[in-house]
Amino acid sequence: MLAYRLSASDINALVDPKKLVTVVEKALIEAPRPPRRVAIEYEGSWLGVMPASGLGFYSVKIVGVYPENPRRSLPLVRGILMLIDPKSGEILLEADAGPATAWRTAAATIIAFRIMGYGGGVLGVIGAGVQADYHIRFVRDTLGYDKLLIYDIVSSKAEVLASKYGGIAVSLEEILRRSDAIIAATTSREPVVHGDILRWGAIVASIGAPKPVRELDDRVVERSRCLLVDSREGVMSESDEWVKASKLVELSEALRGVKCDWGDVRVYKSVGYSLLDLAIAIHLYEMVKSSLPYVI
Repeated sequence: MLAYRLSASDINALVDPKKLVTVVEKALIEAPRPPRRVAIEYEGSWLGVMPASGLGFYSVKIVGVYPENPRRSLPLVRGILMLIDPKSGEILLEADAGPATAWRTAAATIIAFRIMGYGGGVLGVIGAGVQADYHIRFVRDTLGYDKLLIYDIVSSKAEVLASKYGGIAVSLEEILRRSDAIIAATTSREPVVHGDILRWGAIVASIGAPKPVRELDDRVVERSRCLLVDSREGVMSESDEWVKASKLVELSEALRGVKCDWGDVRVYKSVGYSLLDLAIAIHLYEMVKSSLPYVI
């Protein structure tokens, strides 16, 4: 059997956001904990190898984050995601890791929003790159929002993304003061979410890359007290933003009923988790089998 080979356009056409969330939740609850990913940094970029198993499959993703790529008109995230038959070793699917990562990251954020009590209102997005685009699309198609505010250090990018989704390009301070929920999707090495400005009851999802990226200042975490995270080990080893937290609760634990002892804001921090890769690979495999034959 030949593997299904999926480009970015194939992936974007195949993903069903609501079905993907269901598969991600199933993987988080039922699949065994994956081994720690191997990650290295070199020349200002980051490269990771992320294996996982469960729900009848192996998956492995080799992916890099290349902060200078947008200036070269190249994708920020590049790599390959594979789904493998654990009995025969046959590669069942090969997918562009960039959009696959964006979709699964957004799906996990939706789950985190639900856990943190997202109720619509004003959605603020910090950053206007690929992850921001996928997250806005995912929220729009699942949970919804009443008003959309977008900030980017390059104001023209914020304006383009805002026009795509019926939002408004605004200042960073306006997003922090007005938003009921905030998605930070940047590669900033300095905090972009400031705890002294956030409104009471705000929900924050920080989904930027691992170190040296830092999106949250210490005051945000102090106000949240508990951090909801995709992977405790990943966040503790690849981020410095958790240090002021009194407790870290994983998505998988929260889905099983473990509670976060929140403060007056609620924060989700992700750095990437290979069970999410397993979930998107399985979802794509199921979707492509029921549609047109994308084969080598």
